[in-house]
Amino acid sequence: MARKYPLNLAQKRAAEILAGNDYHEMSLAQIAEHVGVSQRTLYRWKHDKAFVAYQNELAEQLMEDFVAEAYSTLKGMVRKGRSDHSRLKALELVLKNRGKLTDVHHIEAKIEDNRSNEAIEEEIEQLQKELGRLPGQ
Repeated sequence: MARKYPLNLAQKRAAEILAGNDYHEMSLAQIAEHVGVSQRTLYRWKHDKAFVAYQNELAEQLMEDFVAEAYSTLKGMVRKGRSDHSRLKALELVLKNRGKLTDVHHIEAKIEDNRSNEAIEEEIEQLQKELGRLPGQ
């Protein structure tokens, strides 16, 4: 861990279990019993800033590990997918994630104006008169 947290061993163990408690494998009562505290104490810890920060840091680290697992799964799908569609979707996800595939929208507008410069200047002068901006008015 990058930071030091003012937590005792039971708090650290509880935070580790909570951070990695996928699909709620253990209830809060079971976690409390496992670390040797009451359920009420565990609830109190869950509102302690240092405990929550430590638990979040652990969860963040677990997610980093999960990203590697997700990439591995995607690679497997690309190589051994059951259908062309599943392989194609896996490829699309990998390429988008790596910034190699983006949605591109190319918009082109052509404006044709056959008026002469003199005609445009006259129109500008007329508009300025209407706005009262022409000097000498």
